[in-house]
Amino acid sequence: MELVPYAETEADRALTEELESDPEVMRELGGAHNAEEIAATHERRANQLELPDWWFKIVPEPGGAAVGTIGIWPADHVDDRIYEVGWTVLARHQGKGIASRALAILLERARADGRFGSVHAFPGVTNPASNALCRKFGFRKLGERDVVYTGRTLRVNHWVLDLDERG
Repeated sequence: MELVPYAETEADRALTEELESDPEVMRELGGAHNAEEIAATHERRANQLELPDWWFKIVPEPGGAAVGTIGIWPADHVDDRIYEVGWTVLARHQGKGIASRALAILLERARADGRFGSVHAFPGVTNPASNALCRKFGFRKLGERDVVYTGRTLRVNHWVLDLDERG
């Protein structure tokens, strides 16, 4: 498995379009996104100026095709600046352990980097796979809350992982 930096290329834009226009992949994020939202997401990932080089394509076989994305980004939460982690995998590749392997690699990189302290995840309360990943990797559940994502209100679980602690 490789995590390959996301870039401002046509191939990476196409991956984001395939992921974010798929109603199944985006079910927990309020549904498929339109072309304008997809373009904005691609731009944000490719040019993440506050935290460059922390968006990746998930490539299961070295040199193979990307099947998803994973990343860490700064986010405002209540009165704090936090680091959020998130992932998406193409529907036809879900259920194969790909997100789990990618998250393991990402968390190891984040621990080695040392700047994050902790990372937060906000999977939908009805997303059993992503909530299971949070449990598997030792995230601590802080509770449920509503968040607004691309204009949609979502009910999510709020998880946090202290990167200085090993589960």
